[in-house]
Amino acid sequence: MGMFRLAARILVPLLFLALIGCGTTNPYAPILDLTELAQDAGAYHGLPPDERLLGEAAQQAAWDRFIEAHFDPWVRTSAKHTAEEVFWGLSSYAGKELFGENTLPRDPGWLDRMRAASRTEDYPSLHRRAVTVVNAHMRVLPTLHPAFQDFRKAGEGFPFDYMQNSLVLAGTPLLATHVSADRAWVLVESRFAYGWVRATDIGWVDDGFVAAYRTNAYAAVTRDRVPVVDRDGQYCFTAQVGAILPVAETADDGRMTTLVPVRDDRGNAVIHRADLAEAAARPAPVPATPHDFARVANEMMGRQYGWGGLFENRDCSAMTMDLMAAFGILLPRNSSKQIETGARVSLEGLNRDEKKRAIIERSTPFLTLVRKPGHIMLYVGSREGDPIVLHATWGVKTETGDGFGRKVIGATVITTLEPGLELDDLARHGGVLLDSVLAVTTLP
Repeated sequence: MGMFRLAARILVPLLFLALIGCGTTNPYAPILDLTELAQDAGAYHGLPPDERLLGEAAQQAAWDRFIEAHFDPWVRTSAKHTAEEVFWGLSSYAGKELFGENTLPRDPGWLDRMRAASRTEDYPSLHRRAVTVVNAHMRVLPTLHPAFQDFRKAGEGFPFDYMQNSLVLAGTPLLATHVSADRAWVLVESRFAYGWVRATDIGWVDDGFVAAYRTNAYAAVTRDRVPVVDRDGQYCFTAQVGAILPVAETADDGRMTTLVPVRDDRGNAVIHRADLAEAAARPAPVPATPHDFARVANEMMGRQYGWGGLFENRDCSAMTMDLMAAFGILLPRNSSKQIETGARVSLEGLNRDEKKRAIIERSTPFLTLVRKPGHIMLYVGSREGDPIVLHATWGVKTETGDGFGRKVIGATVITTLEPGLELDDLARHGGVLLDSVLAVTTLP
């Protein structure tokens, strides 16, 4: 009997390990593109690394347009957007079932309370210049609470909070046009988006602030997660790629002294000074070379996906907009607008192989955007006849007997236009990105 018990103690664990070995594939294993393709934006362009993709004159012209648009909210004499535009969320979600953070349906009066908080009849009630003093979450309606669609549907529920409009990086000029009923929220316009931000996330600016802040020399932040600490040792905000800050002076070692806005106890913005190392920021615009594009893009690589900038992360169009900002190239915030910005080439009616050839032949690495409905990508080169793209993506569409799902990627990555092609459950319709790619656009 003792020998039997000893054998059982040995065989049971071995049987358990054998069953694990015969089990299903790890559902969290990455798609093959992420293991087979170097996650290096500079690995695919095949160009001289210091070749200018834009001539100096062309890039300077692009930068002039960018900086004019960046500061335009401070020179507007009236609100740029109509009440119908700024309150679009109230009409768009009327009559639709919305879900809260507890995954349950919101009560029928929630949208009515949002309408009252928005004071729609009084718009515009304000005309005042401001600046973001932190990375501010811009919301569709004046609330931090989310509004999801049905969590049971693929591509809905978390993280797709339909109240999240965009992230507005610290130091961004704004025009404030309206205030919520409780005064906790301010409706603002920036160079690329409009929506509600928390009143404590902005500071009011006057003529003196504007004159001091517009130094005509600017730093483009070229790294993510850069803590900005002023000369008194006080933390101000965390900067990331896409941020543009005024430069007061530049040291011989490349360190730049930047001006950062800080909110005082009266809600006004005051200027503090903060030093940024050369590794964290470059004089703007950064030269538009393959080397510099790849260097900045690689700083964004692997950053988790953030719908509308949720958690200070990026979605697809924020990734392209932030990357281009460092080079002085102005992009809208929405992917459907971005694809119309440059020289557009239609790919409709082509099969997969024809699309691949057309994309490679008609694209410039780091300057060509590739779009399918609802998604935008940046062409970074090719590999063995496959176009290679950089994009912030949630995942690829899957399909089983239970319906549609997602193989989550959830990050900024480099892939082909056929990521997940090896998956047995990749959706037959809509699962392959390339099938839905309709156009490419070369900037600027």
